[in-house]
Amino acid sequence: MKKNVKKFFDLPKTINSKLPMNNFNSMVEGSEHNVAKWVGTFYTVSALVILVSSLLYVLSPIWSGGMGEGIGMLGTVISMLIWVYAAFPIAQVIRSTGDSLAESKSGIVNFVFRDLAVANIKLLGYVTALVALFGAICMTIAWATSLSISESFMTDWTVNIDYAYALPMAAVAALTELLHLQFIGNIFADWSSWNPTSSAGEAWSVNGFYAVLWQYVGVVAILAKLYVSIAIYYFFYGIISSLVKWIKSPYLPFRTN
Repeated sequence: MKKNVKKFFDLPKTINSKLPMNNFNSMVEGSEHNVAKWVGTFYTVSALVILVSSLLYVLSPIWSGGMGEGIGMLGTVISMLIWVYAAFPIAQVIRSTGDSLAESKSGIVNFVFRDLAVANIKLLGYVTALVALFGAICMTIAWATSLSISESFMTDWTVNIDYAYALPMAAVAALTELLHLQFIGNIFADWSSWNPTSSAGEAWSVNGFYAVLWQYVGVVAILAKLYVSIAIYYFFYGIISSLVKWIKSPYLPFRTN
């Protein structure tokens, strides 16, 4: 009787094991270990989607009637060539980010608050630096030739990274406030502002030349902001990690004889 009752309660397990092509249990149970691979795959797919959408955006004047006429058409063609070229290294940055995340062996907490956060900080910094660099190239050609060269590029998709970026940044801000170090949090927020500014100048004018030089300086400044932000984030992440470990196993750093 006891064996029959046990077989009855084991019936779902028995049937589940007999179902063809049933690997859903292992997929769910091993999901935590596959998070890094899934995220890496998401970035890989996103790189392709962003590349295609960026190319369509850059080339849209061809079928939307925005090519212009005469000398204006030449400027549009040059702009399109520059930004079509730029779309590939920008997409590769996203792809490389996905590859590095897919290789992560960290647990879910370290992956989200360290690996993913740092990867997105780098991604924002590198993409913005590339956009600023190609914008500076456009600006240089415009200054040297008097052609109207577009310095804009479709980067609206970068706001999607904020979802993975905002939570760790909120934790850092909360910690600085707890430690009465709000000024560090303000500096960190300022350093993580990725918006480069540029101003066009007249062709072959001194002011235009300074504007071009300032645009190239902006590329270096963006990279500087990136590395300082990473250093600050690692510093506070180390403090939070140490604090959590101490709470789990509190001890006083005193020697006893």
